[in-house]
Amino acid sequence: MYFSKITIALFLFFCAAGIFAQPISISAGKMKGVKKGGKEFQHLEENVRFEQNGNTVTCDIADYDATEEELIGTGNVEILSSEGVRINGNSLTFNSKEKLATVSGNVKLVDKDMTLTTPWLQYHTDSKIGYYGAGGKIVDNEMVLTSGTGSYNPNRHMLYFRKNVVLKHPDYTIIADTLQHNTESQISYFFTYTEIKSEENTILCNYGEYNGKSGKSYFTKNAALLSKENIIRADTLAFDKNSGIGQASGNLWVKDTQQRITIFGQKGYYDKKRKYTRVTGNPLARQYEKNGDSLMLKADTFIYRDDTTLHKRFLLAYRKVRLWRSEFSGTSDSMAYVVEDSMFRLFGKPVLWNENTRLNADTIRILLRNSKIASMEMRQNSFVAIKEDTLHFSQISGQNMDNNFGSDNKLKSVYVRGEGKSIYYIKEKDSVITSANATECSNMKIFTDSGRVSNVRFYGNPVGNVYPMEDLPVEKEKLKGFVWDEMNRPANNEFKAPFVVASLPKKRGETETRIKRKK
Repeated sequence: MYFSKITIALFLFFCAAGIFAQPISISAGKMKGVKKGGKEFQHLEENVRFEQNGNTVTCDIADYDATEEELIGTGNVEILSSEGVRINGNSLTFNSKEKLATVSGNVKLVDKDMTLTTPWLQYHTDSKIGYYGAGGKIVDNEMVLTSGTGSYNPNRHMLYFRKNVVLKHPDYTIIADTLQHNTESQISYFFTYTEIKSEENTILCNYGEYNGKSGKSYFTKNAALLSKENIIRADTLAFDKNSGIGQASGNLWVKDTQQRITIFGQKGYYDKKRKYTRVTGNPLARQYEKNGDSLMLKADTFIYRDDTTLHKRFLLAYRKVRLWRSEFSGTSDSMAYVVEDSMFRLFGKPVLWNENTRLNADTIRILLRNSKIASMEMRQNSFVAIKEDTLHFSQISGQNMDNNFGSDNKLKSVYVRGEGKSIYYIKEKDSVITSANATECSNMKIFTDSGRVSNVRFYGNPVGNVYPMEDLPVEKEKLKGFVWDEMNRPANNEFKAPFVVASLPKKRGETETRIKRKK
């Protein structure tokens, strides 16, 4: 950030003002002793000039009170430092007892390309602290800074700007209540409400700091980063400008405003160059659909990646994945979701539940269309179990299965390819189970209606029997691999937000509506 010219200019001014702390030479066209108000002082006119150590002060008229040790200069006041800094104003007052020098009236400080304008400037020759308090404007070739007050403490190498601080640079704009800059460490500090705007994003916080040497920034106390595509909220946000690495911690909330995805967590990592985001700390993700439905996910780790080569965005979940939608829920070890084609891929013993149906395989792929399940592919060790009543389950197993769903998101058909096996229960019109069909074949296709098996077609030398219920062998009731663990089925209430997202930081007296981003 561009504080170097501000630092040099103010420092040189305050050094120039310090000429009054040392003996000075005085010259003028006219010089006489006068008495006014019971006080005697030296009155100077015409080309009044003060010099000390190469620093020069000129003005039209000056009065010096030796008793009060006070010098007052008026009319075309100009201070020219030995370093080339020029200060102009209407009047100059220096009181040696109070160790205070003040330039007032349309004050203008110029140092090469940098200009400071303010109603008045003060300098304490004892503490070496300089100050302006009636508003100031600093302009150079690259930026403009305005503030209600400004000061420089050379003892602490610190610049202070307060009250409605605005720094405008071609690359960014900073709006703050208080801005503090250490000229030695090149670290800038932001206090209370701070807003940093750039073409790419806006940062809001109530405390922050930026290291000009390392390019590292740190923002906390309800920090927020708003961009065209994302909103990031966290207790703490840190970013390394040089490496493009950002980190967040404490009540992290990420929202993709275009894809309507939000992620909660406690710790985040961001790589700007790779467009890679990782969230951990008991994370929860939600994707809201236009129809009001939503997909909710839990896992140990979420990764959100924008692949510019493939022009696709991926949401990846790792370890202990649990997901829920109104029409299905499930578990797996890991998951990959492609945003652009609405494709889910579940790995590591995935299990899905759809109404009274349980589906599992080594790998499951789900295609959504218009926010509804269009199809589901199950690969290797595929199994479908359908609950007929509290004691009986129709079952289908095979190597691979292709499942199709209706517009109501209910399972309509299952096509089994390879090592097909099934047992399904036959009901009378009064829904009483009367018999069971146990069959093995190469391929089969099963049709369902209202969550019940309605028709089955067998291909490739089917072998099977139909058993009256009283003659059904116990070993035929369950196919190998049958599991009904409904207690592990994810429920909606598991996916409540882990914390309330705080309102955005705002200026004092400013309503939240003013800074709330439009959707």
